[in-house]
Amino acid sequence: MALRLDPGTVIAVESLWTLSVNRNQNLIGKTMLVANRPVESVTALTPYEWTDLHRQITRLTTAVGSLFTPDQFNHAFLMNADAQVHLHVVPRYRSRRVWRGHTFTDPHFGELYGKEQQVLDAPELALLADQIRERLA
Repeated sequence: MALRLDPGTVIAVESLWTLSVNRNQNLIGKTMLVANRPVESVTALTPYEWTDLHRQITRLTTAVGSLFTPDQFNHAFLMNADAQVHLHVVPRYRSRRVWRGHTFTDPHFGELYGKEQQVLDAPELALLADQIRERLA
């Protein structure tokens, strides 16, 4: 596995994926699933890896859900700082949660991700959709 995880953050090492808590717990229960083999593109995952990823996401969200009862989850392959394929599993909360004396709030619950928007008008959006559609494999 190319992504280096602090051993104290590892929840489980499975055959294809490692489950880990994120060091940044601004949203309590924030976790990651990291591919165990070196792979830098989500599209390079094998069908078996995709199937097992679904199983691992289900296990992880069930566990975090039973601990903190999030109102929803976000799932994102961000890979901005490390190209190794890893999926962020981010619980989202309408109200505060307290764990071991720490209070966690989700001040951006329900807000659109990425405030730095550049919105195109309807004809431009349609043209962009057409161009992408023409290049679909």
